[in-house]
Amino acid sequence: MRLITNDKLITRQAKIARYATFGALAILLGSLVTSFNTAYIVLAYGTLFVGMALAYVGSSLGYKWVKEPRADQALAKALKGFDNKHHLYNFLLPVAHVLVTPTGVLVFLVKQHDGKISLANGKWTRAWACSRLFGGMGQGALGNPLAELDAEIEKLKKFLAGKLPNAPMIPVSGYVVFSDPRVELSFDDPSAPAVLVDDLKETLRKNKHGAMLAPKIVDDLVKAFDESADAKATK
Repeated sequence: MRLITNDKLITRQAKIARYATFGALAILLGSLVTSFNTAYIVLAYGTLFVGMALAYVGSSLGYKWVKEPRADQALAKALKGFDNKHHLYNFLLPVAHVLVTPTGVLVFLVKQHDGKISLANGKWTRAWACSRLFGGMGQGALGNPLAELDAEIEKLKKFLAGKLPNAPMIPVSGYVVFSDPRVELSFDDPSAPAVLVDDLKETLRKNKHGAMLAPKIVDDLVKAFDESADAKATK
């Protein structure tokens, strides 16, 4: 498999995450020291809120860009063994993770949440766990992963429509991929396009996504993605 990842973006975002975290610690420490002087109690509360907000930013960025395995690492490991007709793009296109295959394009929406997650009657729920109070702040809300996936697929379709005249001939679908090994999934609809990262390769092999595309279409598709990726990687 050909792997193309925006390493510059990862490095930059990881630095921001670390700076935000260290900055938050410094501000929170300053808030604590200031609170001992009642004359500056208003300033102490103000810096406390700023420090907490910055800590949340640092935690969120750190969870995505620092904590390993990152989404791109988890996908690369899960898809290892696919031939060079498969091209995995990470953080280089209008959506974060895209796999070009001989039969079309797949969008991966990676969720790094842990715990018990269920889907019933179209509604997603995540069981509460005390462990989320310690180190889980950066995960954010689960939201509606399938709706997010649909939005990303539509975004990529629009991108392709502006790049290729034969874009309507290229199937675009996708999966919600849960990358944390501690997650437990429970779905009332087994056909829902959501999988554990360890099951991703087998799922793709079992679920055929249409007929083989003409080589010219695949070549044009890869060329369009490569040009966009090269342009973004230089920024």
